[in-house]
Amino acid sequence: MKRKNYWFLFAILLFSLTSLSPSFEFTKHIGSDPPGKEPVPPSQTPDTPESDLGPIQIAVQMDDAELDTLHQMNEQFMEKTGAEVEIIPLETLGSSEESLIQKMSLGEGPDVLFIDSHWIKSLAVKGFLRPIDASQAVVPDSQLLGGLLSSVQWNGYQWGIPFDMDPYVLAWQADEETVSELPSSRKSWQDFKKSMGNKPLFVLDPEDPYAFAAAVSALSGDPARPHKEILSMLVPPTGASWLKLTDDVAALMEEIEGDNASVVIAAYSVFRRDLPEGYRLWLPDYSTEKRKPVVRSRSVAVTSQSESSQLAMAWVSEMTSKEMERKWAESTGKLPALSDFYSITDSAINRSESWKESLDRLRSLLEREEAVKLDFGRWDGFLMYSRSVSDLLNGHMTVEEFREQYKVSSK
Repeated sequence: MKRKNYWFLFAILLFSLTSLSPSFEFTKHIGSDPPGKEPVPPSQTPDTPESDLGPIQIAVQMDDAELDTLHQMNEQFMEKTGAEVEIIPLETLGSSEESLIQKMSLGEGPDVLFIDSHWIKSLAVKGFLRPIDASQAVVPDSQLLGGLLSSVQWNGYQWGIPFDMDPYVLAWQADEETVSELPSSRKSWQDFKKSMGNKPLFVLDPEDPYAFAAAVSALSGDPARPHKEILSMLVPPTGASWLKLTDDVAALMEEIEGDNASVVIAAYSVFRRDLPEGYRLWLPDYSTEKRKPVVRSRSVAVTSQSESSQLAMAWVSEMTSKEMERKWAESTGKLPALSDFYSITDSAINRSESWKESLDRLRSLLEREEAVKLDFGRWDGFLMYSRSVSDLLNGHMTVEEFREQYKVSSK
């Protein structure tokens, strides 16, 4: 009898210990993601005390005008919280991802990144980012444009929050001597090119992979894996008659203001000031062409090595608020990643009614479809894609070498 009582007491003790053990619920792995190490689940440690006021560092990828705006927004955050937050600009696109990875490998990285969304998944796979826990969601999913989210998601987690976007558009002079509408097919573009004689058709920056992607898309191609025929049209020596290359934004604007029939391809924000009379911006109606839109998006993410992750997340939460998103859009010309701003009556988008309607169509499309990914079909291919576009357009890479990098060969 005594032995039976011992077993009964032992069972009660075991049950009590089990019930006191901590239990964690991790997000279930979903989707077909690239191979790699499983991510570290969101932190289950207690919140950082409110007395943590930094300092923290924010590494950003932006031009000087944007940097001035961000400094103003950051000053507002520091005055509000008493925290110390330092903004650090990254270097140019061509080398900054590698230098950032090297710094983070040495444990010298920043607390928050404000970077091209194409970088997010690559950094997450390498273990450099902290996943966004459901309890830390600073923006409801219903407000974010769904087409921007796939670049920041991997292995069932979200690793960054889309902040802004910049669709790539075509600008041209529409008058009686040229055309009132741009061509809508590769064949019609070829006919249009013949009518121009020796003048280059497209003007773009060879160091901007998105501008190249927009040219490929205009010619009815897949920007991630352009068809050989399109590449042959755009690269030297044939490309010299199709493209005029310049890496200077001021030079792009001179092309707009000059008397020529070329079509300038650049980000929407480049044309945020009023265009000369007679010029138009064209945002292709991708929904009818069944092509993905060419949009550059930037996201904010918290790094895995941050020792002030709660403060870093508080900064991200503040910057992605509607108030800050509106200020950013009005000051920089970049468009918000929140769908609420795309009503044609919203003052944050300072454009004509017809252009606002174009952006509303883009918003509608991005709620259903992904923006194009410039990565050769590889999860870590953006840096490779950017370099290859530059080499291709500058005559340092052949069409065959460019196409060898596709994950799946084009037919």
